This record gives sequence, structure tokens and C-alpha cells, in this order.
Amino acid sequence: MPYPEFLRVGQVNYPIEYKPVLKTTSSVRIKNGVVLLKLSRFAQGGKREEIVEKFLKWAEKRLEKVEKLDFINPEYEDGGRIVTHNKIYELTVDVLPGINSKALLREGHFLKIRLNSFLTEAERKKKIKFLAERKIMEDQTPYLKEVLEELNQMHFQERVNDVRFKRTNGRFGSCSSKRNINISYRLLFAPREVFRYVCVHELSHLKEFNHSARFWAWVETAMPNYKEAEKWLRGRGFLLG
Repeated sequence: MPYPEFLRVGQVNYPIEYKPVLKTTSSVRIKNGVVLLKLSRFAQGGKREEIVEKFLKWAEKRLEKVEKLDFINPEYEDGGRIVTHNKIYELTVDVLPGINSKALLREGHFLKIRLNSFLTEAERKKKIKFLAERKIMEDQTPYLKEVLEELNQMHFQERVNDVRFKRTNGRFGSCSSKRNINISYRLLFAPREVFRYVCVHELSHLKEFNHSARFWAWVETAMPNYKEAEKWLRGRGFLLG
């Protein structure tokens, strides 16, 4: 029987991809908004249909939670998952004697933290978060540059000196007189349009280094529904990890 090409959750249709594998087991994952089913070649007929049905129910429940929560805060602990716009990092923590604490990124999304065993429990929690954030900011910088370049070319055509993610507890973005743009690392866990709004906001400062009517006109031209993103930030921005 033909399998569905999309999984509808709320008002969103998520594409489904089916990939046959030589393994004896099948698996399902959600990546970049696509439900990916890897189906064992050894599962045929009714057994295969049962697996597909089970996996799609799992994906539907998982996506319903995402829809309700609107975002997923990072889990800075052993076995935790850190979900950004374009990647899910799987975090493991090793505690070993006589080593320098550091973070390693393997295969693009396996984030391994190595900690010195002499650290206290409180120090470990703080160190895990610090090292994970630093590694993810480094890994996600090309994504930030890509988004800013796209928006700049489409709406502003201005020179940008440097762009970076920053750890911030208050402001979500900034633009300096030297044309450097900083975006809060926390926005990697906000809805994508909210992230893009803050990028538009800071790029608009390259046109108007203030919050005048002319500044907001640039914002609205680039993103007509920007007030929805502003409303989200006011109402839920403080929840971002």
C-alpha cells in the first residue's frame, strides 16, 4: 500500500521520507522539519505497515508537543538534547580525573563534554552549559551569517563588518556604529520567524541608527508581520534558555 507523503499536525504539513536500510531494525527521527523513516528491508508486508503506523503516531505526538510549546529549551545534562533551527545536538558528559575540561563536536551533532572530576556538582553544571553554548555558537555561526546575508541582500544592501552570536540575558540583538551585529544565542531556540525578525531589526539599524519612524518603516518593509514576532518576544522571550 502507498504510504503518506506528509504528516499534518495542526496547520502544518511535515514531509515524510522513507529510506530502506539493510539493518534488521527500523528507526524514525525528525530532522529539519522532515519525518525520516529508515525501514529495514527485512520488514515486509503487514509487519512493515505496522512499523510505519507506529512511527508516524510517535512523530505526530512529538510534533504536537513542539507546536504547543512553540520552542524547546536546551537540556544541558548528560543525555540531553539541544534543539536549534537546523540541528539537534545530542549531549553526553564524561567526568574524568586529571583532564582539562573541553567540548568536542562529532559527526556534526554529537556534543561530548569532558569534565575534570575535581569539579563540584554546581561547577559541573555551570561548566557543561558554558562549554556547550560556546561550541554550539561556533558551529551555528555559518547559519547566522547565511540568514543575515540573505535578508541584507533582499532588503538593505548594506555593508556588514562582523556578525556573532553572544550570550545575553537581556537584549536579543545589537548593532554597533562599527557595523558589527550581535544576535543572542538564545534565539536559536525561538521560532524561526522570531529569530529572523531580530536579524531584520538589527540590519535596519544600518539604515537608521535609532528607533525613529523611518527605522520602523525599514523593518516593516522587510517583514510586514514583525509585530507578531515582537509580541512573542515580549510574552515568551524570557522563557528562552
